[in-house]
Amino acid sequence: MDPISIEKIRAMSKCSNGKKQQLQMLLPTLAICMMATSVLCLLLTSPVWVPRLCSLMAFFFLTTLPDLAMAFLLSPKCLFVVGNLIIAFLVGESRFLLKGEPASLVNEIHEKHVKRNAATSTKAVTAVAAIDHNALVGELEQGEEEEEEEGEEEGEEEELIQRVEDFIARVKRQRTLEDKSIFDTDR
Repeated sequence: MDPISIEKIRAMSKCSNGKKQQLQMLLPTLAICMMATSVLCLLLTSPVWVPRLCSLMAFFFLTTLPDLAMAFLLSPKCLFVVGNLIIAFLVGESRFLLKGEPASLVNEIHEKHVKRNAATSTKAVTAVAAIDHNALVGELEQGEEEEEEEGEEEGEEEELIQRVEDFIARVKRQRTLEDKSIFDTDR
């Protein structure tokens, strides 16, 4: 290429670059001017549209929106989702409590029963030793003590049996109430 055509190409590219730069600078100022003009027009015409807009917004927020919300909240799908969320929360909390504190009524009853059995077995061992000792001394006093201990043990066993029966009765009542509530919701 000759040097004259190279200079022409350079001049044309400079000219086109300058127009692009001018256009790029013109767009932000044009956008600002358009926004200012539209805000000014809205402010000047506000006595015409503001009351109507306020009444439409009040109607939407006070009547239409609550009706839509209640229709959605009382739909079976929404109630199903909310119910499942509650159940998931309760199951998660119960697992958390079981890991943290294993103290329940069943565990308490079991621990008391184990302690009583251990106490009974130690009493039996001491009673055998006492019988051997009393065989030499005399068995009159020992017979009275054994009757008292047996009476106490029977009272403790009766109390334990009563507590277990009460627990079983509560569980049965709870299950029947749950069954009734399940059948009542199906109607």
